[in-house]
Amino acid sequence: MRPLWRLDNAEVTVQAASGPRKVLQGLNLAVGEGEYIAVVGRNGSGKSTLLRVLGGLCPLSGGSLTADGESGRQPGYVFQNPDAQIVGETVYEEVCFGMENRGVPLVEMAERFRRAMAAAGMDVHPDTPVERLSGGQKQLLCIAGAMVTGAQSLLLDEPASMLDLDTRSAVLRIARELHERGATIVWATQSMDELVPATRVIALVNGGIAYDGTPERFFYGSAGNGRMFDPAETPCLSLGFRPPYAIQVAHRLLQIGIELGECPMLDGQLRRAVTELCR
Repeated sequence: MRPLWRLDNAEVTVQAASGPRKVLQGLNLAVGEGEYIAVVGRNGSGKSTLLRVLGGLCPLSGGSLTADGESGRQPGYVFQNPDAQIVGETVYEEVCFGMENRGVPLVEMAERFRRAMAAAGMDVHPDTPVERLSGGQKQLLCIAGAMVTGAQSLLLDEPASMLDLDTRSAVLRIARELHERGATIVWATQSMDELVPATRVIALVNGGIAYDGTPERFFYGSAGNGRMFDPAETPCLSLGFRPPYAIQVAHRLLQIGIELGECPMLDGQLRRAVTELCR
């Protein structure tokens, strides 16, 4: 797996009212091409700062960052609030803004626009005013704008935190589909449900990495190793997070000695595991 970013002993220090404060400290991290990484942490844990460092928007105070700088591989960046990055008045203007600055020919621009909108699951007229879009549509529009430049990696900073359940599911689905097509996804969140599609979870506490591994191990720890299962020993609960409902139910079954054939992450997986037990 080719590395896109590598951080070695990375630090970011900011000036606060009380004096200098380390937002990231002693961070050692490599992000490989094609990974889907969920970065989880409380407010102030360093999630947004980490993504800004990877995106070239925040310089390091110490340590080093090695980034893949090949043409077409600069990351797309999607902010928590889409209104904070939208500059165009219409859908077409917004998606094509970056291409216009790069002098992309009009014919190529139109084709790229079509492909990016399709990839982002957007089916609206190009002349639609941005102000008429819902919050979820605006977020998908930002994803289209990030992908239209040819970016093969996306940095998404809590992109679903301001959305309702349906539109949040749509944004998650598009991120998953882009990953299945080969894109690298780094998704920052505080929501445990949003960790499930990831291939890797990184938990930040006070600017440092407290966990780096699979979602399954984050939620289930060492379940199935022959010891009595204790949910409190899982990285998720030991770091103060509450797992999704399906995982809570699975935890309870494991606690009373019912061995499941898998570690369910979703409601459907839990139903399947319970159905198998009843056969």
